[in-house]
Amino acid sequence: MALVLCHSLKGGVGATFLAAHLAMGLSQLEGSDGVASPRGSGDVALMTTSTSDLTPLHLGLPPAQRLPSMGSLAEASVLVNGINLYCEPNALADADFLPRLEDAGYLSAASNRTLVIDVPAGERMLARRLMAHATVHVCPLMASPDCLALLPQLLDEAGDWGAARTAYVIGKLDETRKLARHVAAFAREVLGDRLIGKIRNDQAVPEALAMLQLLSRYAPASAALADARLIADTVGMILAEERQAALASEEQAAAPISSGPAARPGASRAA
Repeated sequence: MALVLCHSLKGGVGATFLAAHLAMGLSQLEGSDGVASPRGSGDVALMTTSTSDLTPLHLGLPPAQRLPSMGSLAEASVLVNGINLYCEPNALADADFLPRLEDAGYLSAASNRTLVIDVPAGERMLARRLMAHATVHVCPLMASPDCLALLPQLLDEAGDWGAARTAYVIGKLDETRKLARHVAAFAREVLGDRLIGKIRNDQAVPEALAMLQLLSRYAPASAALADARLIADTVGMILAEERQAALASEEQAAAPISSGPAARPGASRAA
């Protein structure tokens, strides 16, 4: 499972909403291949690196709730629906941040643990550092000309390796607007299969935040919730494929190298 990075070059596109619902969706997936964990197993974690942390709101928690760092005592842990919640606002300056992720098993695609990290738009250096280790980078965009104008820069910074691991989502899509529909259609044409879904604009999202409730509880029929679940399913399949490939690679590397048929005793001696 390993690392899922949520990051966009532009703020306000719904990255925190997407990260929270990816974590919740992945925690509810259960398969025989072990790529997703049953609810409540604690194998899925959600981390934010923002200094102004709004993640608790999307999990139905009060805004005063402070999330612990990975190194905090067990008594300080915050667990919601089987998801461990963390906040690492000093991740960029912390030289031990990546080693701690590796020790926790989050930097290997073969790991049976998943960490979803929400990195704000302003922390591009940290995002680029994490992108080198991410199994998949989910990049939310809005159906607006300014977001599309950032695509060349995003693709250039990611490079061929990063671009291949980046999946795009159109967030806050208002399909009643002609411009939004046209921009979304253009994005689908440019991005192709790398565009894995959309999140429709839904008034139930801010209403659930205001009520300090999970969206699934406040509005079970929410269009945005349905969209987020489909995206989580798609990301789950990507993680499954990556994990199977990583496990196969590890098994192949661990297999003994055959040296051919065993030589008969004395066959190397001169007659």
